[in-house]
Amino acid sequence: MKHQHKLSFVTDDQPEQMGADMAIQFMLMMLFQLVSEMADDPRGFRLDVHKELSDLVATYKLPPMPEPTARKIRASAGKVLNGIMMRSFEQNAASRVS
Repeated sequence: MKHQHKLSFVTDDQPEQMGADMAIQFMLMMLFQLVSEMADDPRGFRLDVHKELSDLVATYKLPPMPEPTARKIRASAGKVLNGIMMRSFEQNAASRVS
């Protein structure tokens, strides 16, 4: 069964997976923020880690699949990494201001 909301379709089995993915991303963001705040150069640390993780996303050996699917997977992983890094950076900057 699909539930239609204005712009999306969500099947009955997707909300649980989406919630788990969201929780994992939040935990990773929090851990990354804590670790980066301990670094001598938090911004440089975040940039270095982002580069290393981006390189891993680009070179990770995926199982055989059509190239468009592999590109979508890599783009999705990159989006998640960018989001985690950016939110970590924004929260770090906001905590300094307050």
